[in-house]
Amino acid sequence: MTNFFNARMAPLELNVAQFGLLAAVAKMPGSTLSAIGEAMLLDESTMARNFTVLERRGLIEAEGGRGRGGKRVSLTREGEKLFAEAARVWKRTNQRLAAELGSDEAAAGHAFLRSLGQASERLKSKDETVGRERPTVKSHVQKA
Repeated sequence: MTNFFNARMAPLELNVAQFGLLAAVAKMPGSTLSAIGEAMLLDESTMARNFTVLERRGLIEAEGGRGRGGKRVSLTREGEKLFAEAARVWKRTNQRLAAELGSDEAAAGHAFLRSLGQASERLKSKDETVGRERPTVKSHVQKA
């Protein structure tokens, strides 16, 4: 599925993850990288890698504090233009998939994804309430 969307975005020199970051910044202008990363449920390395690519291309700019928690990001004019075009590609691709699936299967898929997102948010909320259980790293080095 990701490969199909990546192929559709390739003429714009974007991949799905980069498009998602552009969309999040468009939706949350002036937010910190940290807030956007949390909203997108992205790990730091994925966020940093995609941010760096988009920033170097002049599509996103960051201002203000230091690090992910301080820098506030927004789309540049070029980023706004590319996002508008990419959003059209995204919409056409989704329409093509929906037509291929048929209305019943497409509706079932949307319902599943909505439920999956809601379950994810409930679990995230529980984690924040209880405190995250972090896995411990055990050394596999044998003592001599």
